[in-house]
Amino acid sequence: MNDLFVKYNSLSPDVQKEVDDFLDFMLSKYKGTGTFDMKRWKAKIKNISTWSEEDVKTFEENRQQFNQWKSEKW
Repeated sequence: MNDLFVKYNSLSPDVQKEVDDFLDFMLSKYKGTGTFDMKRWKAKIKNISTWSEEDVKTFEENRQQFNQWKSEKW
């Protein structure tokens, strides 16, 4: 943490102001995001759709048909 203060203090006052403004922006952007909520994350991740074996089989069949398709020559 001391390195951060040393670096900050080595900046000119104008650049220090820019750093302050940037930090204020970041704080306002992420204000209220709070801590990580594992229960909420688990509930959200459980709702992600998944493909069944039948879905995958359909994609595989289509891939094989696509590979056999002959394009029209001009």
